Amino acid sequence: MDMRTYNQAMIASYTRRTAAEYSAYMLPLLKPSMRVLDVGCGPGTITLDLAARVPEGSVTGIDASSSAVEHARALAVQRGVTNTSFSVGDVLRLPFDDDSFDVVHAHQVLGHLPGGEDGPGPVRGLREMRRVCKPGGIVCAREVEWASVVMYPRLQGVSECIALLQSLAINAGKAMAGGRAREFARRAGFEPEKILASAAPCTYANADDRSWWGENMASRLEASSDLRRGVELGFVTEEVAAGMPSAWREWAKSEDGFYCAIDGQVVCTK
Repeated sequence: MDMRTYNQAMIASYTRRTAAEYSAYMLPLLKPSMRVLDVGCGPGTITLDLAARVPEGSVTGIDASSSAVEHARALAVQRGVTNTSFSVGDVLRLPFDDDSFDVVHAHQVLGHLPGGEDGPGPVRGLREMRRVCKPGGIVCAREVEWASVVMYPRLQGVSECIALLQSLAINAGKAMAGGRAREFARRAGFEPEKILASAAPCTYANADDRSWWGENMASRLEASSDLRRGVELGFVTEEVAAGMPSAWREWAKSEDGFYCAIDGQVVCTK
């Protein structure tokens, strides 16, 4: 999905994200005076949580979406957080000097990056994150492994959507493959013995979580060009594509609805 465009439903859904829930694997590594970069910060909730962990340091959030950055800035003012800053920028061309940050963090960002002659998207992203990380600093990322998704009920429209997103990702050189985090980090230049990989489940089973995830997926499909692109490439018919957002909303309403995916997590020392 093109993450340069966030609609209000997407921003509202992403504000549920917290560092305690999604970045727990790297929080013990933070020290009060560290300088942290949060890549693909979205509306800033995780960024601001990280800032609370480095009260004598600072956290910089960067995102390709100007609407997300505007929301993050407003949220920082609302919460009274003063050790953060936010800017619009490209993950693959970070506007920072080499060796600038103690910690460089990304959550569900690398899988959205396009591939190129220099490698798949996650490798390119990690390489750029490594560039701006100080020697001895750490680069941390958590990314979904789409192949691990378990769902019930497996509605036809939802199954077709997951297959479409995988096809589009492959076509664009993207890799929604958190299970390959060690490989991606090694190819980005990190020494194998300095790469620590782990995993965590991401589960949506109660009514609130199902509602959030179903609407999140539906609104992202409606805001992006993915469905049109899928039709243009012949991956799906226009009729099938048009029904995908409503299929996610239908799944979210199921009393027996269940979703679980494994997220790969990686901590790399430069």
